[in-house]
Amino acid sequence: MISKKIVYVYQFFKTPEQGGIIRSYYLSRALADAGYEVEIITSHNENAYEVKQVEGLTVHYLPLHYQQDYGTLRRLYVYLAFVIKAIVCALRIKQVHRCYIASVPLSVGFIGLAMKWLRGIPYYFEVGDLWPRTPIEMGYFKNRWLQKLLYRLEHLFYQQAEKIIGLSPAIQSDIAQRVNRPVAYISNIADCEFYRPQDKNPALQHRWNTKGQTVITYFGSLGKVVALDALLDIARVAQNRKDLRFLIVGAGSELAHLKEKAYGLHQVAFVGHVNKTELRDILSITDVAYLSYLNVPALGTNAPNKLFEALAAGKLCVINIRGWHCEMIEKEGCGFYADQTRPQEFLDKLELYLQQPQALQQASEKARRLAETHFSRQKLAAEFVALFDVEEPMRQRNPSLVNS
Repeated sequence: MISKKIVYVYQFFKTPEQGGIIRSYYLSRALADAGYEVEIITSHNENAYEVKQVEGLTVHYLPLHYQQDYGTLRRLYVYLAFVIKAIVCALRIKQVHRCYIASVPLSVGFIGLAMKWLRGIPYYFEVGDLWPRTPIEMGYFKNRWLQKLLYRLEHLFYQQAEKIIGLSPAIQSDIAQRVNRPVAYISNIADCEFYRPQDKNPALQHRWNTKGQTVITYFGSLGKVVALDALLDIARVAQNRKDLRFLIVGAGSELAHLKEKAYGLHQVAFVGHVNKTELRDILSITDVAYLSYLNVPALGTNAPNKLFEALAAGKLCVINIRGWHCEMIEKEGCGFYADQTRPQEFLDKLELYLQQPQALQQASEKARRLAETHFSRQKLAAEFVALFDVEEPMRQRNPSLVNS
């Protein structure tokens, strides 16, 4: 009898109540609902190892303190410590059918190698960002020998994986071309049951002081990678406009810097970290979701969770970096690109929607339709579960698999 136990490794596993990225929660729940026994290996900011039952999932919480504002060296230490602890934990789990390794960072590939080489258990490797390309383009790992080593490790992790899953078509295409083998594409999830377009609640408008204003919201981590200075540059250009309100939702290493830069910008409010329910409330009074990243090519391949939440909530999406996601929202008519070095460009493009409310409503409807037809939880969960169906040939199980 084939074992139906899946070990799912993701360092930052969260439940909806905790907030943050909950893709791993939904996908692991889909496996459990399909009859698989799922054990998750993750970490928490506590001092002791814990095992908890979470809605049919067995979750191993490894003690490992991590904060988004950690510096590079401290982050690298935490990533390495997680790999070591996760390998020890995974090797102790009995009767495992497959191991599912979700990156980032790239170093989690060592967990898959350990399970394959020491236990003979195949692993799937999920790629959410192109590592090491992304940190190299951001200016980290400048030593050429180190870069070569990291790229070789990346290639090893891909070649040894039974299957590779990319979170965006750009990631799928990039990897397939370089490793010359099939790569699956299973996108990030738009939770269309939880997030829905809503009329603005006066009580929520009063809470965040947004009544009578067009609300532009950024939500997510506040690290260097998101380059959120661009949004404050827009707010600075628009500081005399009383019809606009900017909400910055989240926490991270750049928070103090951003607050300092926002001094005197009374139409900017910092909300802090929120859970999923609170984020839904904020999105319900939001008109425009602003997505911001450093202008490096690798980041144009990613699949930001916040985009899919904004689409599900039916928001006009603005992205300040070119990439597949920017092309998609422009093609579908639910957003636009705004050059982050030209803050006035954002305001000029937004003006159409301010002058023609029906255009904003149409963009909202198109965003929601895109979420429902391409990125719904049910659709993607079914594709994900099909990856583990060992009874049928690979190509029959997942038609999204492509050759290079």
